[in-house]
Amino acid sequence: MVRRSIALFLSVLLLWGTLAGCGKDSLEAEPDQWKLEAFAGCLEARFDTAAEEYPLLEGTEEENTVCVLRGAEEGPAVYLVAGVHGDEVAGWRAGNLLKGATLKAGTLYIVSPANLYGARENQRKTKSDRDLNRSFPGDPEGWDAQRIAYAIFTDIQDKQPDLVLDLHEARSKQGDRDALGNSLICQSLDGIGDLILEALLASEAGELCGSALTLYGSPPAGSINQTVTEMLGIPTVTVETYREEPLARRMQNQLEFVQYVLEYYEMR
Repeated sequence: MVRRSIALFLSVLLLWGTLAGCGKDSLEAEPDQWKLEAFAGCLEARFDTAAEEYPLLEGTEEENTVCVLRGAEEGPAVYLVAGVHGDEVAGWRAGNLLKGATLKAGTLYIVSPANLYGARENQRKTKSDRDLNRSFPGDPEGWDAQRIAYAIFTDIQDKQPDLVLDLHEARSKQGDRDALGNSLICQSLDGIGDLILEALLASEAGELCGSALTLYGSPPAGSINQTVTEMLGIPTVTVETYREEPLARRMQNQLEFVQYVLEYYEMR
């Protein structure tokens, strides 16, 4: 049942991700570049969803847009940030597709790609060669990464979501760098312990993502995960997909996990 529900959800993202929600993103790939059998089929039911958007850093070189999807029923709020590192393509392409999703209940905020310059240039860092995921909570008067971090951090603080999702990709092991593979990272499990445990068990059983997920703690200093968790008390989950796998599989893993979370919170 879980696998069938996820397959149906993925199909609507293929069919509607470029047409519905908050509109077509200028960074979106041509459909034929990533259309896969994994996204084939059609969704049996769609929900009435109000879609809107608002700017971050309006009128600046770093201006970005937050897409907001609201279900017809009251429910939790999830704030999703994808593409903090611009070259982690599967994360922000999945985030863009999610702008065309529909909800039964609750609210989904989407910032994707968070590092617009990095996504355009296919580079990890910002225009000033700063790591956005080491720059939180940011500084409105600082360098570009600090300004972007501050805008996202203060928006999360304002919206007070029940959960923040942070979509990333993991490299293969290089030197002292850990090989995270397909994994979840949490600074704290307070308030989300059951969700994480059930997701890990579902992945081990072959019901979620393409392989078993590994759980890690201690995200780096200045990361959105550590900062939002510690300073705002809002649980945050970083989703890593393994860049040695095909783009199709990595995107599917991201989408499956987000779908799992939305179903867990009864938003779909």
